[in-house]
Amino acid sequence: MEQAGKTPIWFWIVGIFALLWNGMGVGAYAADIMMTAEDFARLTEAEQNLLANRPFWVTAAFAVAVIAGFFGSVMLLLRKPIAVRLFLLSLIAVLIQFSSYFVLDGYADYISKTGWWMPISIPVLAVLFFFFARWADKNGIFRIN
Repeated sequence: MEQAGKTPIWFWIVGIFALLWNGMGVGAYAADIMMTAEDFARLTEAEQNLLANRPFWVTAAFAVAVIAGFFGSVMLLLRKPIAVRLFLLSLIAVLIQFSSYFVLDGYADYISKTGWWMPISIPVLAVLFFFFARWADKNGIFRIN
């Protein structure tokens, strides 16, 4: 049973998980944009083609998704209502980014060979984080001292 006026422990568990998950996303984005020529050469030919032909909007959506998700997680842990908007922005950017798998040639084929775990879990978690933050806002979690 929860004590009145106290933030439940499971809220902190979800918030820390969101922060770690989105922190890994920021790390993945940083690794992507700081890839050296040697790193690029170690990729498979299919991966090299996908990265070389990736439109700017996919990379931009990736950046917005992970940065908004990370700061949304921070604001969630600080119990600030802006977390809802940041997670919504992250979700929209994730949907834009992942739409490339179905719009651009080669992505769906590449993903089908490497597995759908991340392409499914990322949008699902983006949706869940948004709804969790919205639920927390509507249920007064952000107003607890």
